[in-house]
Amino acid sequence: MRDDLRYRKLLDYLGFAELMAVLMVLATAFSAVATWRTASIANALYNASERPYVGVQKVSLERLRPDDCHVVVQYRNFGSVAAEDAVVTERLFVDGRPVAHRLTIKAGILSPNASHHMFLHVPAGQLDSILSGRSRLSVVVAASYHGPVRFNLCYAERFTYVPETKTLQVDGGSPRCSDIGQWIDGGPRH
Repeated sequence: MRDDLRYRKLLDYLGFAELMAVLMVLATAFSAVATWRTASIANALYNASERPYVGVQKVSLERLRPDDCHVVVQYRNFGSVAAEDAVVTERLFVDGRPVAHRLTIKAGILSPNASHHMFLHVPAGQLDSILSGRSRLSVVVAASYHGPVRFNLCYAERFTYVPETKTLQVDGGSPRCSDIGQWIDGGPRH
């Protein structure tokens, strides 16, 4: 009888040890999954923060002489790493119709925080109606570029001249590469 009691205690102990071993294996598996998930979130945050962000810093309408006016677009990489294979395009529209051929600059590498400029001349014959508000001047700026991971990044934004403030104000845009052609050809209307 004593042997049976010892045998039963040994079996109870072994059952408890096996249960503890299974629980430890489960805890290790859950810990591995949590670590993998944390690492993937950290990687996504790193990729979002350590990438180029090309965009427009300033758009202005400048008149050097009474018959000479041009749109100046100051753009730059707001990100923390260089933008590679950058192509920046600018196009002017008056009353929704293109007034000049698009200006495309193959900028190559855009270093962080370095400003770049593009200029497009406003047709002298339309300047008075634009400045008075009888005609609507819009400029579209689009960029396509790569980050260090080599995935495609894009930017498109339209600016419209507001005669009351004598400024070009944001009037829509898109970060999707599939929208670039549409914006350069006139962009979606409201």
